[in-house]
Amino acid sequence: MPFDKGNTHGEGRPKGAENKLTKEARELFIETLEGQVPHITEAFEKVRKDNPTKYLELFAKYAQYFVPRKVDSNTTVQLEGFDFNETLKRLRGDK
Repeated sequence: MPFDKGNTHGEGRPKGAENKLTKEARELFIETLEGQVPHITEAFEKVRKDNPTKYLELFAKYAQYFVPRKVDSNTTVQLEGFDFNETLKRLRGDK
């Protein structure tokens, strides 16, 4: 029976629910990555000794996945013809 728009037969998958295959793939990837930690540590150490500049570049790229980026929050917006105080008065019901 084809799907009819607006005719639902249940709630479906809950919002944010993860696909079973995706979850299994993510778990496998994490397990594989955990097994590589000694090799990653060894490789970083070798690069650090041989080329400190390259080491810092690699480390910065690696760190971006674990440290949130700084975002500029000092954005200014100008709206022509917008009076904040007048809008506030309207919202309060002042005349």
